[in-house]
Amino acid sequence: MLLVEDNPGDARLIRETLADAAQAAARPDVVEVAHAETLAAALDQIARQPPDAVLLDLNLGETHGLETFRTLFRQAPSVPVVVLSGLADGETAIQAVREGAQDYLVKGAADGPLIERSL
Repeated sequence: MLLVEDNPGDARLIRETLADAAQAAARPDVVEVAHAETLAAALDQIARQPPDAVLLDLNLGETHGLETFRTLFRQAPSVPVVVLSGLADGETAIQAVREGAQDYLVKGAADGPLIERSL
């Protein structure tokens, strides 16, 4: 999985959350997490080696909102994308899924098992 997140604390928390979920289920960590801090870095990684899925923050330094998803999706339409946003915005969530996102999760409300199910 490719995690696209510009906040190092959030990236660390997501990795730990997934590791804790795997440990709680008494199984080895089955989600290998690569990390990109910018959309440009994510697109470069996807072009070199497409991941099985992308966990995407919508608000990165150089891009914000649904345009972040749209840009990534245009470049890699066959890669499943789960949006992980700090905004609990139902309208944005519905629009992201309509446009091709697999799911829309809210940071802080998404635990490890929920993230794993979405992926």
